[in-house]
Amino acid sequence: MASSQSDGERPDPRPLRSPMSNMTREVEKPRPVVELDEIDRKLLFLLADDPRVSQRQLAREVGMSPPAVGERIARLERQRVIRGYTTIVDWSALGYPGLVYIPMTLATDAVLSEILAELRSIAELTELVVVTGSFDMIARFRIRDHAHLQALLLDRIWPIRGLQRIETFLSLGEVVRERSVRELLEGSLTIDPTPEDDD
Repeated sequence: MASSQSDGERPDPRPLRSPMSNMTREVEKPRPVVELDEIDRKLLFLLADDPRVSQRQLAREVGMSPPAVGERIARLERQRVIRGYTTIVDWSALGYPGLVYIPMTLATDAVLSEILAELRSIAELTELVVVTGSFDMIARFRIRDHAHLQALLLDRIWPIRGLQRIETFLSLGEVVRERSVRELLEGSLTIDPTPEDDD
């Protein structure tokens, strides 16, 4: 009679999968590039400068009728080139002058969905991105002062089960603010050199 190697189950020799392997469901996928003509670009520039500008004013600026401009904008919204209209606020005036970046590394037995739910429930969280390198994610929070940061870390972030390691980087001030659509598109345009005429 053949004897079994063990009465109990053999341990699975495969290493645990990283909890980050589930991140593919959470990360927003890049969208295909949308072809824009000069009028589309000009409309984006004008709306970036003033989201409240009227269609009549836009029509004057681009030399089209207001209904035609309305159709253009509706198409850009359908294609999700325009995803919304926003107000830029001065966080200091609202009592949140501080900005802190917190890189995070997840433990191998972490439950990603639970960690993300905990982080998303923190009102001060303004951005959470997945990164390459020695950390898995970087979170950005708006804070009022040192006491607020202390409470955020002690009461909300450190208790999150599955966070193996975090660091705290306190912003001392902004040097370059987020680029406008105009700056980004104008700065990324590649200009082909004009061929010289042979005389």
